[in-house]
Amino acid sequence: MRVRARHRLGDFRLDVAFTGPEDGITMLFGPSGAGKSATLAIVAGLVRADEAVVAVGNHVLTDTAARIAVPAERRRIGIVHQDARLFPHLSVERNLTYGWRRAPKAVPGERRIERDAVIEVLAIGHLLDRRPLDLSGGERQRVAIGRALLSQPDLLLLDEPVSALDEARRGEVLSFIAALKRFGLPMLYVTHREDEVRLLGDHLVRIEAGRVVAEGTPAALLPGGLVTGEAVAPGLVRIGSETIAVPGLDAPVGAVVRVSW
Repeated sequence: MRVRARHRLGDFRLDVAFTGPEDGITMLFGPSGAGKSATLAIVAGLVRADEAVVAVGNHVLTDTAARIAVPAERRRIGIVHQDARLFPHLSVERNLTYGWRRAPKAVPGERRIERDAVIEVLAIGHLLDRRPLDLSGGERQRVAIGRALLSQPDLLLLDEPVSALDEARRGEVLSFIAALKRFGLPMLYVTHREDEVRLLGDHLVRIEAGRVVAEGTPAALLPGGLVTGEAVAPGLVRIGSETIAVPGLDAPVGAVVRVSW
């Protein structure tokens, strides 16, 4: 993923340039008003920047100098917003089917991301007959993620997808987002929360006042970072002076894991 954009929005000037890995999660991180969502809108093709280049793999989606501007609906980009934006009159299954039917087919009948795999990873099989109004906020977001994935995107954009959830549901949905890496597609994730960057990020782009001020790994760019812990009992780890519960952790001695509490 390659992004370069210059755009003026009233008195605000956006001037960003960054790259992201072919798979994994690139975190666009910074305070409110820094230009994160504006950048996401340019990548999605929802805003035409004054000057921009947007490319995913070998596919150039925007190049203002070359007069290339692929329409948003043809970009093969999935978007997950702060609110789920599901169709309230459709069941979960029919919301997922909408994403499935929107998928462009390079080869008839061929899809890279399978419906059953999405339902399994997001643990939404028991919700298929229900409607969005009967779901919790976290469940709605999981269905929204599933619908976006089933559209077979080349890039998944997540615009602060857990910011409207309470802490318990936020942590739950973050764990499901981390599991999306099995699908091997690039993701661009907007957040102002440092703990989300630590938990999910493979690559960090820090943006302030419309400009990229740092780019690299979360471990290299964020204070703190790697700490060592000692297992004191099954499911309990001591880090410094604190003992925390880590249920279900199955990792060999010496493994590096991300833990939030």
